[in-house]
Amino acid sequence: MHEFTPQLRKCPILQGLEDPELQSLLDIVKFEDFEQGSEILTEGLRYQSLWVLLQGESTVVKRGMHQESRLANLTPGSVFGEMSFFDSSPHSASVIAKTPCHTMRIMHKDYETLRSTCPETAYKISLNVIQILSDRLRRMDQWTCELVEQDCNQDRHKEWHDFRAKLYTGLDL
Repeated sequence: MHEFTPQLRKCPILQGLEDPELQSLLDIVKFEDFEQGSEILTEGLRYQSLWVLLQGESTVVKRGMHQESRLANLTPGSVFGEMSFFDSSPHSASVIAKTPCHTMRIMHKDYETLRSTCPETAYKISLNVIQILSDRLRRMDQWTCELVEQDCNQDRHKEWHDFRAKLYTGLDL
């Protein structure tokens, strides 16, 4: 096993993995270190990798036309890169190391190998990623609703409801 096994056991993406499954994952991952201030993941690029922050802190940053917006602070156990991992689209934000960081990286091609050799392990990881994405989407929806409710402008309120209706239109739910 790896020296970070106790931290890995607490990581949401690895919940439910038995020792042999965790070992099969550790056999395919890469451990990478990043210095303070370095970009771990760059907005607009395609890495198709899934990262777990094992040590240190980092910040998720979205670059706008005139400014940067800090979207989240990541701490040990945080997972990032998950959207582009599964759909190969460019990353929608950058992740920058606030402190020296130690990460675990699962490359998509290695995940595909894991799917072939240890399908149950890959399945558990996928379910955990779905849970993480669901939680984030739920929090985003709640946050957006709170923002709309704070805005007394009825036009904005209607715009938000129209947006939500369009978001879910065409989905076979």
